[in-house]
Amino acid sequence: MIAMRAALAPTAAAPSGDCPVCPHQTDAHDPIADRFCAATAAGALHRRCACAAGGRETTKEERPMTARIDFVSRYDQRVAKVRDLLKQDTGLTDTACQALAVRLLHLIDETPEDLRR
Repeated sequence: MIAMRAALAPTAAAPSGDCPVCPHQTDAHDPIADRFCAATAAGALHRRCACAAGGRETTKEERPMTARIDFVSRYDQRVAKVRDLLKQDTGLTDTACQALAVRLLHLIDETPEDLRR
């Protein structure tokens, strides 16, 4: 394993054990970070740090997205568009606009295609 680390270590290591790719010391690297930094240095790539130590030092912009994204079906998107149009053009309440939008879309979906043209 030590021979592997030596073979994969960045060749342009900066003095005092600093990694030339990331802001961490080379002795703080785990085997994955060693390989990542060696490949990054060898390929002259510009990419973010993959060190385990980097998780404690990343800024808010660098952190992976943890927000939950809710799925919205195409049907629900269509209902929302019709509902918003009804709200804008009529004096109906939100509940009435929602109910009318569902009924209108059901009617359109059930209408034979040759009549819709």
